[in-house]
Amino acid sequence: MLSPIKGYEIMPLVPLEKAVSDISNVFDDIEDYVYVAKENCKQPANGLSQDESASIHLYTMEFGIEPSLYKSLNEALRAENRRKLTPWFPFLKLFLTALYKLPSCAQTIWRGIRDVNLSPEYPIGKKIVWWGVSSCTRSIDILESHQFLGKHGTRTLFSIECKHGKSVESHSYFKNAEHEIILKPGSYFEVIGQLSPAVGLYIIHLKEIDPPIAFVKPPFANFFSTSKPIENANIGKPIQSKSATDKQHLPVQNGNHVMPVKPKPLAAQYSPHMQTLSAVKPVKMKPSINKKPSLAPNSYFGPPLKSKPLEGKYFLLRN
Repeated sequence: MLSPIKGYEIMPLVPLEKAVSDISNVFDDIEDYVYVAKENCKQPANGLSQDESASIHLYTMEFGIEPSLYKSLNEALRAENRRKLTPWFPFLKLFLTALYKLPSCAQTIWRGIRDVNLSPEYPIGKKIVWWGVSSCTRSIDILESHQFLGKHGTRTLFSIECKHGKSVESHSYFKNAEHEIILKPGSYFEVIGQLSPAVGLYIIHLKEIDPPIAFVKPPFANFFSTSKPIENANIGKPIQSKSATDKQHLPVQNGNHVMPVKPKPLAAQYSPHMQTLSAVKPVKMKPSINKKPSLAPNSYFGPPLKSKPLEGKYFLLRN
């Protein structure tokens, strides 16, 4: 297990232009993308500032020349050497502040990984940390597209019972096209079950649980009143502990509260889709800043694989 991520939370909140200044040497003309992000976020939703909303917008963008910001950030978050993350502290402060201010959603979300079977790395009962920012979707239909998981070949599909997912549809460069839910770095899961309903398709059922420690410190000083994370805090106001009853009702994207979602049996969730997830070969896409597919290559986010992952072989949104 990697060491916890801490230190960024004591950084001051700064405008997006300044937040990326320490990492500008990694990218070509990142200031151009910052400008576009801020222009597209002049009227941000969810009570975010323009810079906070623009940090999410920038994260979701595909840069015309690799690497895109999301890819480099996740490489740093997953690096064993935590010093590689230091130049990212100002951006991480702004970005995670924005995510923490968004309402949390408790529902089943999906994440697909193409061309690999990860089920041996996720035995039932295992608990695991995802260190990167994990992009998922609340619509399994999106995964049937050849741009994402596809319908042919070896694929791993994660079914995730999330507690603290963050809907970024109102702030994403792609708006509502992907129905994107982001899981914050340091999210903690237990493997509940596995299923292989079709040749080459491996489904892993995860449940988000409270971590034993803060694997990634929250972006606000004194954010924790207990050892468990508290979502959607009001910045600058005293934080009050929630009762056990309150914690059963988690805020979602378009409302203040939802009733807890009772997950369906694992096989019942996938049966309508299994026939369509096994027919068409995936198509290799070439994203550009002017005409972007929703798809973007991403690094593997789980435990070490027995074989070294190949660049560009893992796909679903940004990660």
